[in-house]
Amino acid sequence: MKTEEAFAVLRQLSAQPQISDAARAQLQEVERVLRADSQARLRNAVILDGAPYASVSFGDADAADLVVYLVHGVDTDLTRFGAWASTAQRLCADVIRARALRGGSTRVATIAWFGYDSGSHATARATAHATLGAARLAVDLDALVARNPGAEVAVVAFSYGVTLLGELALLGGAARVDAAFAIGGAGMTRFGAASVEELIAGGALDFAATEARADVIARLGRLGAHPVDARDLEGAAVYSADGGRVPGTDTNGEPTQGHGAHTSTDEFGVTRRGYFAPDAQAYLSLVAQLAARD
Repeated sequence: MKTEEAFAVLRQLSAQPQISDAARAQLQEVERVLRADSQARLRNAVILDGAPYASVSFGDADAADLVVYLVHGVDTDLTRFGAWASTAQRLCADVIRARALRGGSTRVATIAWFGYDSGSHATARATAHATLGAARLAVDLDALVARNPGAEVAVVAFSYGVTLLGELALLGGAARVDAAFAIGGAGMTRFGAASVEELIAGGALDFAATEARADVIARLGRLGAHPVDARDLEGAAVYSADGGRVPGTDTNGEPTQGHGAHTSTDEFGVTRRGYFAPDAQAYLSLVAQLAARD
């Protein structure tokens, strides 16, 4: 929706008497992102059970040839929207640049999708949050395709978002998805994994997966009700996150140092590169693969 309409929607949500000050602060973070980029567009925003959810696109998703959804993992709400929005914005620009160099279509849009309650590390071993999130993403995908039926759709899922991706396939919602990327995945259920494999085998889905050797959290995530490593799926294209040559390019990338989506510094001053860091091999490989889809 256009900027002024988006601000009006956010104001209306913030004015609801039952929501908390923390929820209002999260909606303000969404507004901050929209004000910082005149090309950013609010796709939707709602309050459910007192918690706000929103999605913002960078580029015109209703007219793009390629639309890329970014799906976060656990312990992530709109408080962290700024970092994910920055990643989505950068990914859009980098894929456009890479496609332009190839002489391909530059009509690309990315969507920072905060449409579900991802739960916490205490709930991460179960699937309830992923299943509900998959249902909500399926609705959003249907709405996108209704407005832009010619678009190619890619889903980039991180951590528990990979569990959601498996549930999306199980629910039938992945029929709208042309390509999917599982990054630092917390695992899929056996039924979800089988559903993804069916799509791959039928030629309906291109599926790629990566995980850094230093990522112990992803492995722990697969100890619960979603034990299947996305890299083990039949037909999955596995690529490295441990540093080295980016396939299909002359570029080298750096290793991901842990489970973080974004680079962070802990209380001891130790900085660890995330999967979506600009110089990470995992991120540069993602850009290259999205660019090559033209």
